[in-house]
Amino acid sequence: MEFFTKIRQQVSEFWQSKNRAQKIKILIIGIIIICLSLIITNYLKKPSYVPVYSDLSEKEAGEIVKKLDDMKIPYKLDDGGKSILVEPQYKYKTRLQLAQEGLPRDGSMSFDEVFDKTKLGTTDWERQMQYNQALQGELARTIEEIAEIESARVHIVQPEKSLFIQTEPGPEPSAAVILKLEPGVQMNDEQVRGIVFLVTRSVEGLKPDNITVVDNFGRILSDGIDFSQEKASKDVINSQIAIQNKFQEQLQSSVKSLLEQVFGPGNVVVRVSAQLNFDEKTVENKLFDPVDEETGEGIIRSMQELKEHFSGTGSVPQGEPGDVSNPPSYNQTETGDSDYDKSETVKNFEINESHENLKVAQGAVKKLSVSVVINNKELGDEEKESITSIVGNAIGYDPETDQIFVYGTEFNNYLADALAQDATLQKEQKAAKRKMIMLVLVLLAITGFVVYRVILSRKQSRLEEEAIEKELAEVKKAAATEDEELQTRNEVYKNIERYARQNPKEVAKILQTWMNED
Repeated sequence: MEFFTKIRQQVSEFWQSKNRAQKIKILIIGIIIICLSLIITNYLKKPSYVPVYSDLSEKEAGEIVKKLDDMKIPYKLDDGGKSILVEPQYKYKTRLQLAQEGLPRDGSMSFDEVFDKTKLGTTDWERQMQYNQALQGELARTIEEIAEIESARVHIVQPEKSLFIQTEPGPEPSAAVILKLEPGVQMNDEQVRGIVFLVTRSVEGLKPDNITVVDNFGRILSDGIDFSQEKASKDVINSQIAIQNKFQEQLQSSVKSLLEQVFGPGNVVVRVSAQLNFDEKTVENKLFDPVDEETGEGIIRSMQELKEHFSGTGSVPQGEPGDVSNPPSYNQTETGDSDYDKSETVKNFEINESHENLKVAQGAVKKLSVSVVINNKELGDEEKESITSIVGNAIGYDPETDQIFVYGTEFNNYLADALAQDATLQKEQKAAKRKMIMLVLVLLAITGFVVYRVILSRKQSRLEEEAIEKELAEVKKAAATEDEELQTRNEVYKNIERYARQNPKEVAKILQTWMNED
């Protein structure tokens, strides 16, 4: 406290000693220094960006930017959107995660290492070797960003390009990746597939089947992994299974929470098995409806009406025509008066024709099976029927396809009780541990305070001793001075006495002279 008080006093004295103009100059200089400090700090805090992908198409760049937004990784676009830059700490992580997503599909990976030491007479073969070495090192550093990998090495073999036209296909590029895994960990197929995809997109003409991934135990990790496009269908199946499991869990939670309100927590077990229909189906219906629903008739489109009438003397044709082999003829009646009428009407109606296209949504419930177990051994049939009705209403029960089974028994709570006791014991141990830590902290605080007081008292005692020693030194010094004066006085007395003994007459004259002067 004395130190800060002294500094504050010195600053106050310094400020009071300056005139008005000097104070204004000091304030201006201080403001300028603060502004410069803020500008420099903001500039230093501004993150730098390094290229992670370059020469991308607009479609590829859009997909990668969307993935970066989903991963919440800051990025910048350069070269008209063809290059993507990220902060250095996200560079390798971004490459690995995008490689597992199958991106980029036609973009080339960028380098941040440049061959500064390239000689003037470097041959094409040497340049290719330098490029391969840089590419291998870059890929190895990228792969090492995976948490399960301690170190990695990449070997790339590229066939030499011929200047002549080849009639037969030449050798294809190949690569080998050697991984040193962390102790006790293993790589899954998805991670191995991501590494293979990363290498294939970094080497021109390299196919996934020509890449071998080996761990430090000599095991071939890439063996048996499918690198074809069929993996997309597997992902779809996995997604459908996840949707089905989530649907089952939601139904289980809903039914269990409903029944626990009646039978109490921990007294109900519910299991739901659901079959969802993920088939995409389109149904087309063609419907014909009458215009007039009351009569069932439509609008008359066309009508043809024919009427015949005959009256007079003669024969009227009757009977059926003869066989085809015989000439057609009709039975003739006797001659007399006859009357003949014929009427025929043909109507064509318009009808309503409607086309209906229905696209059935994926994920519709096909079948539900629900099993309910109640912690009650004496559960009656009426109660089971009531529970079945309640559960059926909760899940939207369809008697044609769905099943509900209710069973009552006595639960074996031994394991649950043991787990509860273990949890209680762990909770008590944690509480005791916290109390012990608090006690140790309190003891340390008390010990520190006592030590501080002891050190402070010793310091005060030492200061008091130093003050006493200083006073004693001054007293000794004063005593020594008095001793010197006394010794000098004694020597003077001795000299006078010795002189008086040796010259008594002269001393008598001096005394007589002093007496006469008085």
